[in-house]
Amino acid sequence: MADSQTPELDALNRELAGIQGELLALSDDAFAERFALQKRQDELRELAAAFHQDWGSQRPTEELQAELNALRGQLKGIEDQKINLAIGCGIPELGSSGLGGVSLNQVLLEAQGANSVHARIGVIKGILADCGIDSDE
Repeated sequence: MADSQTPELDALNRELAGIQGELLALSDDAFAERFALQKRQDELRELAAAFHQDWGSQRPTEELQAELNALRGQLKGIEDQKINLAIGCGIPELGSSGLGGVSLNQVLLEAQGANSVHARIGVIKGILADCGIDSDE
């Protein structure tokens, strides 16, 4: 199924790239044109997202489990870079309560894409659960 839809996805990606180029080329006062292009861009993004979700459900279980394990490793690497608040509380710049470290950790996680990794892990776990496979460690 994925092979027969790949040309369709390629066409979606080409059209999205074209729209992005058109948006960048528009003058600042081209409101109607910008609105129409952004509306089409949103439609194409929804189609691409649907394709991505359908494609995931067609992949072999072993491939999904391998991706899940890789994502878990990536997430662990991101988590390992967080500031240790027990040690960090002695750093004056973080504040005596350690709240500066909490905020900094949140910013670091967001900047490194932890939210999208968590989301992708959830999608894969959902697909595996639909197949009757327990993906929890």
